[in-house]
Amino acid sequence: MIEVIIFVLALIAALMAGVLISSRKSMKYLYCNATVSTWDAKLISEARFSELADAPNLHGLLSALEETEYGPLAAEAKKSETPDLVKIERDLHEHLNSKYMETLKMLPEERKNTVEVLLGRADVWNLKAVMAMIHNNVPKELRAKELIPSPTIPRERMEMLASAGSMEELLEFLKGSGYYDAVSKSLEEYKTKGLSTILAAVDRRYYSGLWADARAKRAQKKILEPVVGYQIDSLNMKTILRLKKEGASAQDIDSLLIRPSHELTEPMLKEMIMAGDIRSAVHMAHITAPAKALTDVMAQVEENGLPTAERALDEFYLKLCKWFGFTQFFSIAPVLSYLAQKENEVKNLRTVIRLKAEGVDPQEIKETITRVPKIEL
Repeated sequence: MIEVIIFVLALIAALMAGVLISSRKSMKYLYCNATVSTWDAKLISEARFSELADAPNLHGLLSALEETEYGPLAAEAKKSETPDLVKIERDLHEHLNSKYMETLKMLPEERKNTVEVLLGRADVWNLKAVMAMIHNNVPKELRAKELIPSPTIPRERMEMLASAGSMEELLEFLKGSGYYDAVSKSLEEYKTKGLSTILAAVDRRYYSGLWADARAKRAQKKILEPVVGYQIDSLNMKTILRLKKEGASAQDIDSLLIRPSHELTEPMLKEMIMAGDIRSAVHMAHITAPAKALTDVMAQVEENGLPTAERALDEFYLKLCKWFGFTQFFSIAPVLSYLAQKENEVKNLRTVIRLKAEGVDPQEIKETITRVPKIEL
C-alpha cells in the first residue's frame, strides 16, 4: 500500500514538474505573441486593398493610407505634386525592416537565431541585386540606392559588396561568409552560361542552410519543417514552370533546383521537368501541397499565365503560416505568420502604388493582389 502511495505521489510530482516546465517555455512567448497579435489586427485587409485600388489617383490612394500604419510615409509622399515612387518604395522597405527589428528584440533568446536565418532573405535579395548590377555594368555610385534594409547585416557591409568592380572582387569580399564557396564554385559556369547560374547558386546556398537549420530545431521542428519545406517546394515549382514556359532544357532546369526539397521527391522533380505542359507537370506532384495549391486555379493559370500560379502558391504559404499561428499560439508560429503577412502587405502596397501611378484600371490592379486566405475550422 505504501509503495502505491509513493508511486502516485511521484507521478503527481512528475506531472506537476512537466506542467511547470511547459508553462515556463510557453510564458516566454506570451508577451511576444500578444504584441504580434495586436500588430496582426492592424494589417490592411483585402477589402481595404480593394478600396486603395479604386482610389481615383495616386494622391487619393496616399490619402487613404494616412489612416494606416503607413500614415507618416503617405503624408510625406503627398507633399509633392508628383510623388517619388522610388522613395516611397524605399520607405516601405524601411518600415518593414523596423518591424523585423522590433520582432527580433521581443523574441525569446533561443529563437532569435532561427528568425534571423528566415529574415536572411533580405540579404539574399541584396547579394543577388549586387551581382545583377555588376553583370549589367551599373555604375558603383548608383548601386547602394537599390539595396533594401537588412535586420541582420549592417548597411556598410552591403555597400562594400556593392562597390565591387567585378564578380571576382565580390568573391573576395565574401570570404568568411557562408556564400563564398557557393559563389566560388559557380563562377566559371557564370562566365559561360550567364547570370542565372550564379544567382541560383546563392539561392541554393541560402535555402539549403535554412532547411538544415529548420530540421535541426527539435522544439519547433513540427512548425519550421512544413513552413520552410513548403517555401523550398514552392520555389522549385515556380522555377520548373517558368523555365518550361521559356523552353529551357531539362538539364538546365534540373541544375537550378534547390535540394534537398520537402514533399517534392527526386522522382517527382524529374517527372515535372520532363512533362509536356504545365498541367501535366503539376499533376506529377498532385499529392503535394504546392500542386494542391495550383489544382483549383489551373484553368486560370492556362488562361492568364504564370503570375496566377505564383500568386496561388504564395497564398497557400500565407494560409499555412496563418494556420500554424492560430493553432500553435505558444510557439514561434504567430511570429512567422505575422512576418509572412507583413511582407505580403508591403509587396502588395508596392504593386498597387506603382500600378496606380501608371494609371492601370482598378480591376486589373485588384487581380494582382496576393490575398491572405481565411482559416476554415
